[in-house]
Amino acid sequence: MFVKRFDEISKEMVQECGGKAAHLGELTSLKLNVPKGFCVVADAFTHHVRSNHLGEQIEGIARTMQFEDLQDLERKTEEVRSLIEKAPMPGEIDKEIIENYRSLSQEEAEPFVAVRSSVAIKDSQISSFPGMMDTFHYIRGDRSVIENVKKCWASVWSARGAFARHHKGIEHSRAIIAPTIQLMVNSEIAGVLFTLNPVSGEKDEIVIESNWGLGESVVSGKCICDFYTADKEKFNVKVKRIATKEQTYRRAEGGGAEWASVDPEKVKKPTLTEPQVEELCRLACTVERHYGYPQDIEWAYEKGTAYILQARRAREAGE
Repeated sequence: MFVKRFDEISKEMVQECGGKAAHLGELTSLKLNVPKGFCVVADAFTHHVRSNHLGEQIEGIARTMQFEDLQDLERKTEEVRSLIEKAPMPGEIDKEIIENYRSLSQEEAEPFVAVRSSVAIKDSQISSFPGMMDTFHYIRGDRSVIENVKKCWASVWSARGAFARHHKGIEHSRAIIAPTIQLMVNSEIAGVLFTLNPVSGEKDEIVIESNWGLGESVVSGKCICDFYTADKEKFNVKVKRIATKEQTYRRAEGGGAEWASVDPEKVKKPTLTEPQVEELCRLACTVERHYGYPQDIEWAYEKGTAYILQARRAREAGE
């Protein structure tokens, strides 16, 4: 079995499903508003590599990587990614992914989905490499989903990912990647939330950053976004800084996502109302109480409904 639905996954399954999928499964079990989805488990990538006899080729290239030479590293990690992407996906994995993809929506046979990387390191507590693996938005159709799963697999060999493992003394063979396929939230507003102040370390504050469109514009650090600080007990807004928001990341014509200019009337308009800030704070505190430690949460609003897209342990000041 190479696929597990979110409702079959718990937070203990990091080694099988990676950090992102393990926590999406856990949040689903709490009956929170998590978009429906599934995970292509870590064994699927291992099976893909073995079935296509890629192991020795990948190891051979990895042995020659010059990690202090950026051009060499970029070229050789690209060679590895190409091997993974061009190899045919084993039919048994292909079949399971397509069957689960087609069952995601009752309204559409081929809905738009996000294909996102869920990662971990074998036999360790590491379950996140933020921004180092690939995410693909507004993917539609059987073959497109399959190709983007392979791209997700290949992204475990991004130059940044390979360098991070080398720098931390982690063997490349210990990298786990288990892509998630999740119904796309066509968000009008999205962002990140921390159940502590990540700068001051204050645990009685909630910090929210938000922008129009998809959350990529916030998590990528490419845009100046709205900033809110709220009291964790009463959820009232203590600090509100409304940015001049000039860029957004949104659905492109025909699929995929693109950077675009924000509509002029929205450039200086607040992204969130105070009731929305309060709603996000309540959701976040529910998640924090369940886990028992501060959370870093990605969220989105579509047609007035709040969704949780990801949750992980928040880094505390000084970490």
